[in-house]
Amino acid sequence: MQRTSFLANEEPLDALCHHFSLAKALFPSNTPLQPTFDMQIIAPASRMPTHVLAILPPEDNPRPRVPTLMVPVDAHMYHQCFGGADLLPQLAPGAPASVPHFDPGAQIPSVTLPVVPVNAPHGVSIPLLLLFGLGLETDLNLLATRLLPANAIGEFPNAAECSRVMSRMSDAEFQWYLQYNLGIWKNILVLAPRNVELVGLVQTAYKVVADARRMRGRG
Repeated sequence: MQRTSFLANEEPLDALCHHFSLAKALFPSNTPLQPTFDMQIIAPASRMPTHVLAILPPEDNPRPRVPTLMVPVDAHMYHQCFGGADLLPQLAPGAPASVPHFDPGAQIPSVTLPVVPVNAPHGVSIPLLLLFGLGLETDLNLLATRLLPANAIGEFPNAAECSRVMSRMSDAEFQWYLQYNLGIWKNILVLAPRNVELVGLVQTAYKVVADARRMRGRG
């Protein structure tokens, strides 16, 4: 049975929350994190997260005014699909799932999740990496559209031409793709997803962008 995709019409964090039947929530900046965090349930849940990652900037580059991304994740799935940083505790098989509840006066149920603070190399790309690393999204063409512009993708499999297309982009556009691809690749090196197709595509995209940067330097 084909898995439902939300990424085609939603941003990565929205899509990740949607896969867990939750509404996206951001934690206010400059506010101390609490041990738990409530997230609203927006649909009948076929899967429920066990934790929520509070994505913080790298310790050597703090940005206190940026709202903290609250990223739901299932610890069982994470340990099956990633072999790197041990972000989440190992849960015993059959450990009880989080139970939805209604707060007083609330019309929508919520779930209370343990918070795990994470200083990620590139926080913005963590939701996209989890979507594909956990197997919630499987269409790698959708992943490619998040890593490279459409006119560069159109030149595949000619990687050199892809890079030439990107070398002609405006500085602002190119810097966005450069930082995003560098960031998600750093996240891959830390988290070590086991999906070799995911890793291969991100590596290819990063090489295309790196080659484009060299072309721009020569130009």
